[in-house]
Amino acid sequence: MSKISIIAMKIVRRILLPLQRWYRTTKFLSGLETYEQEISVGDNVNLWNDHVSIGAGTYVYPGVTLWGPGKIEIGRHVEVGLHSTIFASKFVAIKDNVLIAAGCYIIDSNHGIAPDKLILEQPSVVKGPVIIEEDAWLGAGVKVLSGVHIGRGAVIGAQSVVNRDIPDYAIAAGVPAKVIGSRKTN
Repeated sequence: MSKISIIAMKIVRRILLPLQRWYRTTKFLSGLETYEQEISVGDNVNLWNDHVSIGAGTYVYPGVTLWGPGKIEIGRHVEVGLHSTIFASKFVAIKDNVLIAAGCYIIDSNHGIAPDKLILEQPSVVKGPVIIEEDAWLGAGVKVLSGVHIGRGAVIGAQSVVNRDIPDYAIAAGVPAKVIGSRKTN
């Protein structure tokens, strides 16, 4: 490559990349119901929901998908990890200072399984909202299912499937996730 083309590429990178970042963030923010300042948005974030609220200092990593007809509330200083998905039929709440590692899937509904209808034709079944309290951490690949309440300060081990409530400060892991320890010190 010639020296001129190297200089041209450097100029394009200094101008084009910040412009792309600005456009991507502006487009994402304009699709949110409400948001606070200082939100960072990675590449290829998919927003297919008109009822999403995000608090200040939150980072949405590349490849994240937020979708469904329900409300998604994400608090302040939350990290939504690479290629994670949050689906809300009715309501998903992620409180402040929550860490969601890469590849997590959070959903507040499931398909009906009545024997007299095709699965595809059955309505969604919602056991209840998904609530993830402050200071919780979901390890890589965690699945959180309908009606689950994850307590304040809880830690969920990688690849766990959470189908029941997890108490405050519990450490849970497995399929299905079970409490295996506690973060509390006496």
